[in-house]
Amino acid sequence: MADIHGRLAELFVDDTGDTCRSIRGDLNNITFNRSKNNPESTTFGDDTTQRLADGLRDASIDFSGIYNVGALTVVGLMDQIYASGCITRVQYFPGGSTSGSPVYTGCMVMSAYSANTPVDGVATVTATFQIASGSITAACIA
Repeated sequence: MADIHGRLAELFVDDTGDTCRSIRGDLNNITFNRSKNNPESTTFGDDTTQRLADGLRDASIDFSGIYNVGALTVVGLMDQIYASGCITRVQYFPGGSTSGSPVYTGCMVMSAYSANTPVDGVATVTATFQIASGSITAACIA
C-alpha cells in the first residue's frame, strides 16, 4: 500500500440501535493504540537473556474533533453511547475506504468523553473507546 494522507481516515461507531454511523465529518484526529502486557519470566542463573512471556493484549481508540451539535453528529452519538453505557462496534479505516486499505474492528466501550470550550477558540470534543470483549480484527478492504 502506498503512503496515505491522514485526511482519508474514517471512523464508524454503531449507535444504540446498532446502526453504523460515520463520524468522520466532525473529527480531526484519531489515534489507534495497541498494547500488550508481556510479563517477565527470567529465572535465576539467566545472565544474558531477559525472558518475556506472551501476555494480554489491549486496544483503544482516541479521537477528537469539532463540537458539532445534532442527533447525527459526533456529539449526539457520543451523548447517546455515554448515557446507555453500551458496548458498541467501532471500525477504524486509517487509509479511508479504498480497495486494499486496512480496517480494524472491535467491540468497545467508552472510557472517556469530554468537551473543551475555550474562550478564544473552537469548541472541541474528545473520546476514548477501549476493547470490551474479544480482540481487534484486522482485515483489508476488497
